Amino acid sequence: MKITFVSSMSLAACLAVLTTGCATSSSGLKAKTVPTSAFLENGAGMRPKRARAPFNAVWVSPKFEAVRGTYRGIAIAPVNTQYLRPVNRPLVTMLEGPKAKDRPVAGTAAVVHAAFSDAFRHAPGGRYQLVSGKGPRVLRLELALVELNPTNVVGNAVKYGAPGGTIVAPAMKGNCALEGKLRDSVTGELLFAFADNEQDKFGISLRDFSSYGHARTAIKDCAKQFAELMRTPASHKVEDSSSVTLNPF
Repeated sequence: MKITFVSSMSLAACLAVLTTGCATSSSGLKAKTVPTSAFLENGAGMRPKRARAPFNAVWVSPKFEAVRGTYRGIAIAPVNTQYLRPVNRPLVTMLEGPKAKDRPVAGTAAVVHAAFSDAFRHAPGGRYQLVSGKGPRVLRLELALVELNPTNVVGNAVKYGAPGGTIVAPAMKGNCALEGKLRDSVTGELLFAFADNEQDKFGISLRDFSSYGHARTAIKDCAKQFAELMRTPASHKVEDSSSVTLNPF
């Protein structure tokens, strides 16, 4: 009965967030921008462009929109993990000990590559065909996993089982930060770059008991957003994913 009561209270809080308006309420629930890594050579010049892209920061070549439609293929490079930062959530490390630092880096990189590949493979219109190498009219997408902090599984168990546990929910959240660069596959010219960071969604979810379940969801959201950005005109706004979920799975 205790867990049922707490879960009901959490669900009520989640519904309250939704009914007060996502644009206002979710702003405080979204992950903060993290510093760009050396993977992005022009990181200092990147800025948000929320009227078009949902990412924390982007850089766009002046010629990008003019030439974007001339490309017909996209090759996705193996995901770079060289710039991945150490776990930086003290409470996670304290509660979960050495296990918190034992991250599935290679597995998560594979999830990133698969998510972006699927996003283009199943995109409406199929403007960009997935290819395996460079060539004329082919773009090369380079991706880097720069932060991967696990969900605090132990803390979430306490949160759901203790009265008032939702108050400490932000301290239980993990996050996942990605960076990307889009180049001409032949010349290597940089056309577009983005940086994004997402944290666990607010709500009732079994992903709260999986160290990287929320991260996998965030990666798929990011991939779909990037694919939508690539296939839509400059006047189209790609909406950000919601920071709230009522999906328990």
